[in-house]
Amino acid sequence: MSGSVTEPDTPAPKAASLIAAQIRKQIVMGELAEGDALPSEAEMVKQLGVSRPTLRQAFRILETEHLIAVQRGSRGGGTVFRPTAKLASRYLSDLLRYRATTLGDVLAARLMIEPAAVAQLAQRRDDETIEQLRHLVSEQRRPPGDEIDAKTAHQFHIQLVELAGNPVLAQYCKLIHYLIRSQLPTPRSSGRKDDDDDLIHDSTQAHADLVELIAAGAAHAASEHWRRHLGEVHAELAKGLDLNALLEPPA
Repeated sequence: MSGSVTEPDTPAPKAASLIAAQIRKQIVMGELAEGDALPSEAEMVKQLGVSRPTLRQAFRILETEHLIAVQRGSRGGGTVFRPTAKLASRYLSDLLRYRATTLGDVLAARLMIEPAAVAQLAQRRDDETIEQLRHLVSEQRRPPGDEIDAKTAHQFHIQLVELAGNPVLAQYCKLIHYLIRSQLPTPRSSGRKDDDDDLIHDSTQAHADLVELIAAGAAHAASEHWRRHLGEVHAELAKGLDLNALLEPPA
């Protein structure tokens, strides 16, 4: 004679983790989309064959991962959130800080990724890619506007790797730039706004020169140009920041 297994009132951690993993998989595979409402608690208990305490513990796991939000009460329920690079960056930041990682280590990682992506773009010489990069450079030439210019400059770096076509490296690049930006003081708080504007201006010209090297198909020259530019930027950052200091937690 068979029947369902009756769970104790106190949820088993392993059972809750398995249920959380099942729901997490549905979210990351796109079976549950951003903003989707989860079925009612009663319905999910029936579908999954678990107790309410176990389901609620699974929900708490997913809430801490910011994959769902749960509203309690008679009309409560769960709402799905998509995973974000920003959230992943926060976790990565904590992990790297725990492993005594410095800002210099993060900048070194950028030096390993971006010049290689630049060389690949130059070898491919795709007209649409070149046009996108030229558009980003033109955006940087707008009148200075505090953080807007810095964000556009950072986006150029990210776009270089994204356009190279490898989604894994593109995601790592986003994480790296999030970590870098989280360590930088704002122009107002640093008292270096004029210096920052000069750095952004110089970077814009370096970006423009890079695009023309990519357009010409000069893979080696483009890669070396970008390597030198990154080295100069890192040297400028070292004037105001201790590159050997451990990463600070993002705000």
